[in-house]
Amino acid sequence: MDIATNNTIATLLHKLCEGLSSEPDSAYELALSYLTSTSEKSRSSQDERLLCQKIHSKLASVSAKDADKFNESYVKLKNSFVLKQRVAVLSLLLALSDTPQQTESTHQLFPLPNLPTVNSGLGVSASSSSKSTMGSMSWGSHAPKPQGSNQSLPSNNSNMIIAVQSNDRSTERACVRDAVLAAAGVKSRVPVAWPRPAQALYARIAHLGFLHDRLKEFIDPASGLMPQGLMGEGLVTSIRDELTEYYRSIALLQSQVCEGDGGGGTLRRVCVWAQEPLHRLTWLAYIAHTAHHKKGGELASCVHRFVRHGDDRVCSLARRLLTALTYPLLLMLTRWLLHGEIDDPFNEFFIESRSGVPIDRMWHDKYRVREWMVPSFMSRELASQILATGKSVVFMREACADEQAPADLTHQRHLHDLLQPQATPGGGERPDERVVSWWEADGLREGVSLAHGVASARLLGALCSHHHLLDHLAAHRRYLLLAQGDFVHHLMTLLQEELNKPATSLYVHNLTCTLEAAVRATNAQFEPPHVLARLHVNLYPNCDGREDSGWDVFALQYRVDGPLGTLFPATCAARYRALFTQLWRVKRIEHALHHAWRDYAILQKRLKHMPEVWGLMRRVSCLRAEALRLCGALQEASCEGAETAWAELLAAAAERRHLDTLLALHHRALDRHSIHAMIHHTTQELQSYLGNVLNEILALRSFETTLHTGISAELERRDQLRELKAERISRGEYAFTSADEALDKEKRKIFQQFLANRKADLNVWARSYRGHVTTLILKLALHTEVSLQTLAFRLDYSDFYKRGDAKLHEPLTYQHKRLSEIGLHAARNKLIDHSRKK
Repeated sequence: MDIATNNTIATLLHKLCEGLSSEPDSAYELALSYLTSTSEKSRSSQDERLLCQKIHSKLASVSAKDADKFNESYVKLKNSFVLKQRVAVLSLLLALSDTPQQTESTHQLFPLPNLPTVNSGLGVSASSSSKSTMGSMSWGSHAPKPQGSNQSLPSNNSNMIIAVQSNDRSTERACVRDAVLAAAGVKSRVPVAWPRPAQALYARIAHLGFLHDRLKEFIDPASGLMPQGLMGEGLVTSIRDELTEYYRSIALLQSQVCEGDGGGGTLRRVCVWAQEPLHRLTWLAYIAHTAHHKKGGELASCVHRFVRHGDDRVCSLARRLLTALTYPLLLMLTRWLLHGEIDDPFNEFFIESRSGVPIDRMWHDKYRVREWMVPSFMSRELASQILATGKSVVFMREACADEQAPADLTHQRHLHDLLQPQATPGGGERPDERVVSWWEADGLREGVSLAHGVASARLLGALCSHHHLLDHLAAHRRYLLLAQGDFVHHLMTLLQEELNKPATSLYVHNLTCTLEAAVRATNAQFEPPHVLARLHVNLYPNCDGREDSGWDVFALQYRVDGPLGTLFPATCAARYRALFTQLWRVKRIEHALHHAWRDYAILQKRLKHMPEVWGLMRRVSCLRAEALRLCGALQEASCEGAETAWAELLAAAAERRHLDTLLALHHRALDRHSIHAMIHHTTQELQSYLGNVLNEILALRSFETTLHTGISAELERRDQLRELKAERISRGEYAFTSADEALDKEKRKIFQQFLANRKADLNVWARSYRGHVTTLILKLALHTEVSLQTLAFRLDYSDFYKRGDAKLHEPLTYQHKRLSEIGLHAARNKLIDHSRKK
């Protein structure tokens, strides 16, 4: 049947529908589809067989294995009841196989369909080509048409040809033109006379215009929605590039569907084309909406969330936006890592610089990380490394001005390599090749790690070589933490008489001379000059109005300035001062008890003829030994508890590790010292109990001094009486008169009363002292720190205090806890062995 016959039948059928129906267009399409369905069904089996033969022959020419695989797949498709349009699917596969592969890359984001021109005079070619009809669509612009022959597929869309050639062609073109203009953002109203399906298609296409207006408003500076800062400008520029490409696609589409006579564009074809732009503009508008009132790293984190989207198209779009907006961040990051400078006029960088911070607090307070500004593609550890690297560079420049950076550094090349892909954005890469951005490249972490290692090594090298960091760390431990035993003992011996005076009568210059004498007489004289020059004497002010002695206000001070002020700031000096005060007090008590033992040894030789004091002196000696053992255990626990921490600190300083690591290890060592000295915030309760014990020991020293003074006075009286007897006998007189005997008895009676009072005082002191020691041991055993529990076991290793107080029962001791853990471990092993046997 030729074209003229088709036109006559179509005209008569359309007139019949106008006379019978109120909606002639819909009735005409329904009748036309019904009339053509029978012929289509009769040809469907023949078309399907012919298509299978063509596809099989084409696959067999390439690979026999692919042809067999197609036959298996076709059998499954034929037996399936899900897919009805098998002929259409096979036609599509054959048409795609005829389309040549695109070898040239294109940057077109919105591909355009091939909208051919329908010529009524060439009906044979229009009906024989499945690629040139309005019912099928080609997305390639260079797809050749299959040659018409006897084996070519007969067209099954003659109804669409007749519909296109109807007299409603001008209305269709107007609809398409208005839809394209609406997609470009031109506001218009849908005519009421349009059919409802056309209105739905038009509304879907016009939604592109709504999204376009939203994006235009976002990138308009006058709207107040555009993000601020350099990173915000990067996002706006990237969105503007997307819109520019969208305008280009709209212009190409408009040139194909709206210019010239006989254009092949329809609303459905434009709607199909609009799917990809609609998807892209929708996600662009959503990203722009979430980016409102955000800037800097917060803006980058907002866009980075879309990079992890499951849709590859959304992921690719977000990656392009994020790469564009983070390029200023990369420049700021590189400048900070290499030069230690912050060039951030809009406060977008995640590292903040504070003004007015002194040089000794620069490392701690001048720079900090703004957590809410750290991009989500950076970990907190990486941000800390970046902060420490820049601080090291600044510290070397400002605090260690004599240190210069090396000329060639590996990390500089790594960081500059990250800048290279960003120097020429949109460099024409292939669409199927994914370009790795700087924020997701391994070179960023590697470059930061190298820069951090180099900067830290330079800084620690300068501190150790030019500023003698290791010597000053060791000096703090030796002199402020009393680790230099000979120096501390000799200093206490020299200062004993001076410090026994009231605090108001002491002078620093006198004590400084004594300190220098102690240094010259001990191994401290072999210290380097830069260490001895920083060791000074300090007297604390008497703020509470008490009449303190020199022992209460005396302190050693180690003055550190320059770059080392970072490692030993004022807060660290306060901790050393508190530790020195506590350790000096325990050492002073131990020294006083040793001095009391020396006095006792000297006095013991004169007590041969005074047996009434032997028992009291022996008991005092035992209590003194008990107190000495307690002081020794306290000092030994303090030294052993922090020994490991100090060894790690000195090893890290010798290895020139990061300054932040040294600061952390230094604070850890001080914490361990503070815990065992019981002045830490976790041992505040123990501090009061230890203070009671130390006060009782000082009371014992005062008691022993009073006792020795009374016994010495009685010994001197008796020696004088003995000399008087000898002198009288030499003169031939009576050695002892009744008056002398009465006076001697009175004196002896007073001395016996003195001894009785001292015995009573000693009994009261012993009960009070052992009560405080028992309480201290109990609190130590209940503490969560294992080393303090060990100290409790060491103070009561013989269960002496436990036998005297029921509160120290066995479950509270460290020994019982160890036995419980051993028993629990043995029971667990026994249970495991029993289960294995089963």
